Amino acid sequence: MGTFKLGICEWAFPLPGPGGLKIAAECGLRGMELDFGEFEKGYPLSNPRIQERYLECGAKHGIEFPSIALNALCAHGMSKPMESLDGTIAMDCLRKGINAAATMKIPLVQLPSFENGAINSEAEFRNTCEKLRIACQLAGERGLTVTSENNLSAEETDRMMTEVDAENFGIFFDTQNYFLNRGYSQPDILRKIHRHVIQLHIKDGYNSHLSSSLLGQGETHFEETAQIIRETGCTEWVILENYYNVRPLSDLHPDPFELLARDIELAKKFFPIS
Repeated sequence: MGTFKLGICEWAFPLPGPGGLKIAAECGLRGMELDFGEFEKGYPLSNPRIQERYLECGAKHGIEFPSIALNALCAHGMSKPMESLDGTIAMDCLRKGINAAATMKIPLVQLPSFENGAINSEAEFRNTCEKLRIACQLAGERGLTVTSENNLSAEETDRMMTEVDAENFGIFFDTQNYFLNRGYSQPDILRKIHRHVIQLHIKDGYNSHLSSSLLGQGETHFEETAQIIRETGCTEWVILENYYNVRPLSDLHPDPFELLARDIELAKKFFPIS
């Protein structure tokens, strides 16, 4: 069993943006998964000046960027037909997001399939796989890896891997979403798909609330899931995605950084952190 690097999602960190990287380092984090930004705001991370600021601050404070999430795909989903407005925007997001990742030398691009991009039908599955194949081709030309974060069953995940059929494609696992959105057993599904998993988010919750408890204190059987992560070594990074400044988790303490500190200590109990 090897060690893991501990990071956090930018959208879950109490102070997102380049200015927060100093505090992230002071908290003991080694990395941050960046958010490419919204289509409606021009994808801020596509701007060279903003890219340079992140890279400068990351280098100064020793924060790595293991991945970039194209979270705009939750509003303009890959599950929509190519010729639709959302489908057109999704393709625009893929092209520009992959280009930003290559420019910033971020090795992995995470493509979420939730909300307006959720996969709930055969047509939505096929539409998503079509765009994933294109994304893998574009990313492969730049030496990048593409991952899908979704709520698919283990069987559907295997089928997606077959349909996309790309060496630079894998799954971005989440330790709560499968249970929260589909009622699946988190440990069970990870046992079945761990060979496809490249990177993952760690969070927990209770009473069907997103990110509503610290790690191991919710209803997702996080301890068992963590054991499988340790045993399989399916990822180099474990990336926090609890929302410390959002209720009900924020009710535990008025300072979100204090809650983050608690979760970091819990993460160190579950994982050997380097």
